[in-house]
Amino acid sequence: MRRDLMLMEAILGQLLQSPDPQMTASGIAQRLNVEAPIARHHLHLLLDKGLVQEIEAGVWRLSNQGHDYLEGSPDQAMSLARPR
Repeated sequence: MRRDLMLMEAILGQLLQSPDPQMTASGIAQRLNVEAPIARHHLHLLLDKGLVQEIEAGVWRLSNQGHDYLEGSPDQAMSLARPR
């Protein structure tokens, strides 16, 4: 499966905009109209970057680093794309 950076950004956006700080992978998939395995794969990629945390099986939240990434904090040096 190929990594989709736009989907990863959309997942982060869903977690940020949700009134509940926690979302299930299936809920995210449904909101973004993608298959659940694809959403789970991209959530794990975001986990690899430290931008999300799985707080229990299938339940996800933004990490502090994820908030920094979305806010464009000068201290955050994260990028979804690999450095060139």
